Amino acid sequence: MSNSSKGGVGRRVAAAVPGVIVLAAAIGLYELLARMAGSAFFPAVGSIAVTFWRTWTSSAIQEQLLPSLWRMLVGYLIACVLGAALGLLLGRARRVERTINPFLQFLRAIPPPAIVPIALLVLGVNPSMQVLVIVFGAVWPILLNSADGARGVPAEQLDTAANFGLGRWQVTWRVVLPSALPQIFAGMRIGLGLALIMMIVSELTASTNGLGYFILTAQRTYEIPEMYAGIVLLGILGLLLNRLFIAVERRLLGRRFDEKAGVV
Repeated sequence: MSNSSKGGVGRRVAAAVPGVIVLAAAIGLYELLARMAGSAFFPAVGSIAVTFWRTWTSSAIQEQLLPSLWRMLVGYLIACVLGAALGLLLGRARRVERTINPFLQFLRAIPPPAIVPIALLVLGVNPSMQVLVIVFGAVWPILLNSADGARGVPAEQLDTAANFGLGRWQVTWRVVLPSALPQIFAGMRIGLGLALIMMIVSELTASTNGLGYFILTAQRTYEIPEMYAGIVLLGILGLLLNRLFIAVERRLLGRRFDEKAGVV
């Protein structure tokens, strides 16, 4: 390993140390408060850790975790495609934007959890209902950021594309989309967090499986360590998804920007 690589690893480790210290301090503080409280509602860290391992190394992964992840993935991907496509359209077609913008603003003003009763009424308790709720919650930041990105394309790029005789869809695909990608990804990152939130909301409200259902059932049956194990898994899941998204974003956008700059 070269000195530069060793230095890079050292810097990353050093940068992670404060976060690890804060996390360890938070866990230690919780353990202290739990012991002082002596309440069954605040189990010790060791009890939560044992329950976490026992729960999520069993069939609960297949019965509870995988259905949640599948519904979230489907809903999030639909939100990404729908939000980016509609956002680019609105950013490029000002007349269309002026026509439907009031309706979109009205829908955007509705808190996403409020859509659950309507989804239940129309679709009933099934995965389609939960996917719909996830889409409704995650689509807005993607749509708005995509529209802003499309509107922000430099006029010089559009004029150059027109001089080369590119059609409207070619301009959108070759010029507008690459230019708007950073803002689209910013919206997708926000939408990912909202998709996770709406996944839990939909499962807490009406579901027969999933992480939200697992946590609510554990709370209702006073299986408190299991409830905490579900919440801890949610935190880990959110952290891992965010890290994965950042890695993909850096790889894709970095490669695209290198290509635009002529860097091999």
